[in-house]
Amino acid sequence: MKTFLKRLWSLWFAFWLVGYFLVMFPVYAVVLARLTPFTIRLGHQLNRWWGFLILFMAGIRVRRHGYHFPKGPCIIVANHRSYLDIPVCYTIFPPRIAFLGKIELSRIPLYGWTYKRLHVIVDRKDPEARKKSLVAVAKKLKQGISVLIYPEGSTKHPRPLGKFYDGAFVLAHELKVPLLPMVMVGTETCMSADGRFLMQPGRVDCYFHPLIPPDDPPEVLREKVYLWMEETLRRYEGR
Repeated sequence: MKTFLKRLWSLWFAFWLVGYFLVMFPVYAVVLARLTPFTIRLGHQLNRWWGFLILFMAGIRVRRHGYHFPKGPCIIVANHRSYLDIPVCYTIFPPRIAFLGKIELSRIPLYGWTYKRLHVIVDRKDPEARKKSLVAVAKKLKQGISVLIYPEGSTKHPRPLGKFYDGAFVLAHELKVPLLPMVMVGTETCMSADGRFLMQPGRVDCYFHPLIPPDDPPEVLREKVYLWMEETLRRYEGR
C-alpha cells in the first residue's frame, strides 16, 4: 500500500513537472531565443518558479541552515543523491547561477533545450568534452555567473558520499574563485534514487559551509570539502 501511494504521489508530481514546461515552453522559447545577460537571468528566474511550484505541489519543504551567498561569482559544490536536487537548488539560490550537468539532461524533451541554453553540459565519458565543459564553466565565472557542480558526478555512488571529480577544485584554484560547499539531506527520501523515482512529501535540509578561499592546491580543497560533507551527512542524516 505504501508503494502504491508513493506511485500516485509520483504521478501527481510528474503532472506538475511536465505540465509547467508544456504551458511555459513558448515563453522559454521567446526569452531564450537570443541570449543576453537579461534573458539569461530571466530564464533562470523561470526555472526558479518551476522549482517552487513543483516542490510546493509535492509537499516538499526546503530549509536552509547557515545560508549565505557572495556578491561575486563562486563555485557551489553540493552532494548529489536524487534528481530532486536540481529543483531544490533552483529555489535556494538567486537567478544568477549555472549548473554543470551531464549530457543526459540535454536529451529530455523541452527541458533539455532550456538546459542547454542556460547551463553547461558535460559528457563525462569523453575526455575532450570534459575539457570543453571546464572551459565553458570558466567563461561563465568570468561573466560573473556562479556555477553549481556536483563533484560526485552522479546519484549512483556509495553512501554517504561518492568519490569526487577534480574539476571544481582545479577551476577554483586556477581562476581564484571561492568555493561554497553545501550538503542536502532529505532529497533521496522524498524522491528515490533507485530508478523508480518514487515520491513522498517531506523536508529537505540544506547546510552551508563558510566560503573557502581558493588559495590551497586543488587536492587540498577537495579533501577539505569532502571531509566536511561526509561529517555533515553523518551528523544530520536520519534525524
